[in-house]
Amino acid sequence: MISYIRHKEIDFQKWDTCISHAVNGNIYATSWHLDLVCKNWDALILNDYEAVMPLPWGKKWGLKYITQPLFCQQLGVFHHSKNIIVDDFLTSIPKSFLYINLNLNVHNGKSIFTFKQNANFELFINEHQHLREKYSKSHLKNISKAQKYPVEISTQVDSPSEYLARKSKEANGFMTKDQLMMENTIIKKALSESKGEIFSASIDGKNVSSIFLLKYSKRLTLLSSCTDVKGKKASAYFFLLDYILSLEKFKGYIFDFEGSNISGIAQRNKGFGAELTNYYTVKFNFLERIFRF
Repeated sequence: MISYIRHKEIDFQKWDTCISHAVNGNIYATSWHLDLVCKNWDALILNDYEAVMPLPWGKKWGLKYITQPLFCQQLGVFHHSKNIIVDDFLTSIPKSFLYINLNLNVHNGKSIFTFKQNANFELFINEHQHLREKYSKSHLKNISKAQKYPVEISTQVDSPSEYLARKSKEANGFMTKDQLMMENTIIKKALSESKGEIFSASIDGKNVSSIFLLKYSKRLTLLSSCTDVKGKKASAYFFLLDYILSLEKFKGYIFDFEGSNISGIAQRNKGFGAELTNYYTVKFNFLERIFRF
């Protein structure tokens, strides 16, 4: 039986156990991450946490809606069994939510409510030599350019505040202050609990590019990066990411580039040898029916 459970009634220990044991578990669905990125979230739960679906919600003009939170690419249904039918969960969402626009995860497949298909890129990290063989020629040239500049791996990585300060300059006009602060909160929380790591590259001792990764169950998620003008000129990002992929401690991990539907970013990710995966957005709009009526 699928039940709608309010946030205050969720057993978070059982929830996180379900996510960690799920065939499609990811860090976005862990309770600590949902608590950071959602003002409110409830859930649909099958029996005794055999499968779960987070429902991040808000309210406007007294009307409740469900929409995808920032810094949370894929949600949907998380489960232990291949017999789970995603549409059984979607049709169990209470009718009090009049508008729904939510991303499923890559293992959920399509739904009768599918609105659009999204692109993501993933890379299995094996021997660095083998990874390099699949890099595009332009990526190899960028890495060579960075080495000649020279760009170096920094021994003093950015602190969260330093990272946010440089990200603020780069994201000027593209991210609001609240969005930047939320990103900073995620970074601080993840670092404090060893669920994330910052890597930085420098030129003449000054950091010019940094990458923040979330770590969860043999999976690395590239949540954020920032590169200043000098770093971009020197192709520091390519050098830094190549270094991360070379680390022995990450061998056997999946590197999740977290997108993108933007063709330029998609090509950059693909240039590292990453493979395309697709996930879907579902959409309900009961408000349209009400207005038409």
